[in-house]
Amino acid sequence: MQQGIWTIASRNDFLRQRTIKAKSVTQEVLTVSQDLMDTWDTVSAYGIAGPQIGARLRIFIWKSTKGQDPEIIINPKIIRARGEVKDYDGCLSVPGIYGPTRRAEYIELSGWTQTGQPFRRGFEGFDARIIQHEVDHLEGVLFIDRIDSLDELYVMEEIPSTKKNEEPTYEERPLNPELQEFIRSRRRPIPGHALLW
Repeated sequence: MQQGIWTIASRNDFLRQRTIKAKSVTQEVLTVSQDLMDTWDTVSAYGIAGPQIGARLRIFIWKSTKGQDPEIIINPKIIRARGEVKDYDGCLSVPGIYGPTRRAEYIELSGWTQTGQPFRRGFEGFDARIIQHEVDHLEGVLFIDRIDSLDELYVMEEIPSTKKNEEPTYEERPLNPELQEFIRSRRRPIPGHALLW
């Protein structure tokens, strides 16, 4: 069933709780998997983690930048990481706000497929970044915790077109003081160099 996305606007700390590892592919795991699939088509994102739809299970859905179908991953664990890249990040649970985070350039991930088959695979580039972002959600970590400075956060503001039928353009704008204070109040800073999961 399609679910709403939980955001930091809620006073509830659910997004900050660590998730629970699945012991097998139970009916609950199947239900959450289906909810993630049903919600997938209603949002524009690279991934959605269980906590973002109100599930405490260690599970997420993601789609590779290589154009493959969305994939459910159960009990993910990053077992190896190397390199570091500071690049774009954003999140459905922190809507409309973006900023650069430091993440590993390459990771190895173990976990289960949707049918419970164990796997171990390597990911690099933006795919590795997506996976790390989703695993963070399962640990109660948001991308705003990994930014080096609140001053690096921004919103995208539409620039009005001067020509008829022209595609809109957007420009990065810093957060206004109220929004910056709101993010500061919801943030749990992690040193940018601490690539921990």
